[in-house]
Amino acid sequence: MSTNAPHRAIYRRWRAQTFEQIVGQEATVTSLRHAVRSGRLAHGLLFVGPRGTGKTSTARIVAKAVNCLAPADGEPCDACEPCAEIREGRALDVVEMDAASNNKVEDMRDFLPRVWTAPSSLRRKVFIVDEVQRIRDGWDVLLKTLEEPPDHVVFIFCTTDAGGVRPAVLSRLQRFDFTRLTEAQIAGKLRAILAADGREADDAAVALLARLADGGMRDAESMLDQLLSGGDERLTADRVRDQLGLADDEAVEAFLAALVDGDPLVGIGVLDALDERGRDLRAFVEQCVDALRRAIVAALGPAADRGAVSLGDRAPSALAAAARRLVGADPSRAGRGGLRFELELELLEAGERRGRGDAPHPAALAAAAVPSVPAATASPPPPPTPGRGSRPAAAAATPAPPAPPPAASPAPPPAASPAPRKASSPARVEVAAPASSGAAAEPVDLQEILAAWPRIVAVVGENPAVKPIIATCAPIGVDDGVVTVAFPEAQGFLKERAEKRRGDIERGFDVALGRRVGIRFATSNVVPALPSEERDAQHLLDEAKRIFADDIAGVGDVD
Repeated sequence: MSTNAPHRAIYRRWRAQTFEQIVGQEATVTSLRHAVRSGRLAHGLLFVGPRGTGKTSTARIVAKAVNCLAPADGEPCDACEPCAEIREGRALDVVEMDAASNNKVEDMRDFLPRVWTAPSSLRRKVFIVDEVQRIRDGWDVLLKTLEEPPDHVVFIFCTTDAGGVRPAVLSRLQRFDFTRLTEAQIAGKLRAILAADGREADDAAVALLARLADGGMRDAESMLDQLLSGGDERLTADRVRDQLGLADDEAVEAFLAALVDGDPLVGIGVLDALDERGRDLRAFVEQCVDALRRAIVAALGPAADRGAVSLGDRAPSALAAAARRLVGADPSRAGRGGLRFELELELLEAGERRGRGDAPHPAALAAAAVPSVPAATASPPPPPTPGRGSRPAAAAATPAPPAPPPAASPAPPPAASPAPRKASSPARVEVAAPASSGAAAEPVDLQEILAAWPRIVAVVGENPAVKPIIATCAPIGVDDGVVTVAFPEAQGFLKERAEKRRGDIERGFDVALGRRVGIRFATSNVVPALPSEERDAQHLLDEAKRIFADDIAGVGDVD
């Protein structure tokens, strides 16, 4: 190839041109090939799947297959003039449109005449519309044509989010799902590209690229293109990390160990080293999240993940607690300190939890509560069992003679404690830290959450970043200890913000309730009325009496 020829990206040079070349989508390819062979291809197709999994390439192959002059078993020949025109982008009857920039009513009105115009050179017109979920009002213009189009037209819509497409549109299309590619499938094609280009690479480098691609072939090919353009030497894993700005496995392992064990100085030292080497902290957080997930999977069973970072024999609950803290960091934070300061705060909080001896998980809290029950009940006796405070004292006064009765008497209080706790749940919610070990083993119900909601809002709202979030939602249900918190449908965007701040919100719940509960975020078209409204009204009246004292006029005083 001439050195003056413009460079073509690898993902363009290696784009699949026949059904046989599509990687990892066997079920979809088999169905489409049979539909073409039998002449039963629908006029409207919807391709759904993550980016880089072959949706647009498959759409072009379908366009070839319905216009090919010499198809074989539903497969285009890729040699006749129609196939060549489509492959080279010269076919006027194959129209590709990006709905991200063409989604208005006016765009669809301009689009309709092209649909009803007869093909110029091919047998059938094919319209490939990418990012179709971005179309909103434009469907009103296109819907009738989509239901009964002319015989010479095939619509192929591609999207990464089928939930953003109207149900009325989905009912007029045949849906085909594209799945993420496995690391082995991506690595296999990367090796074929390297062999064709005469380049050498270590297996570790290819495996790292396949893992970083996260199931998308185009991402893997783009990264490989960047690496190959940087020099002719052999491709190694260290070179992949250096050119892509990634941290090495040792740095990821050291930071995660510091986060799990609560050693902030070690973690801050890792961040210092990353800054000196110019590493991107957002990419580093993604590496840490991926490594934690793999480590948790490896710790759960004997089928260890070969790509997992070694974190010793740490319990899955400790790893999960570290993961919750890590995913609470906002990678888009642009304020003071930025993402680095957030990571440092997470490290410091982990160190404080370790210093206090806090358990990282409800299961660990329940296990730790067993030996500490006598000490916990002895230090604050009035709150848990105010009506039975004299009974333990009597048992302590006569320890020797009546040994069997006192031994049996402490047993009933734990069994009988749930009943009074439910009756006085608001008073118990006010106690945060002292009863945490005992409360962690008890279930939670919706009435308790509703009664404690004003306190939860106050505690969580102490963080300015999450105050507008917690003030907008309300609890709507509890399932197996997981509280479902709903946002109004009109403010559904707050759900995503809440997911990003999950760590801060969960910590506020822990403090307000005195124990740890799980949280699930949702959207709802019904905003529940909280039982705190009557207490708020009474509180307002009490405050008015306190301020105005005897100056308050009754109903009979007003003429």
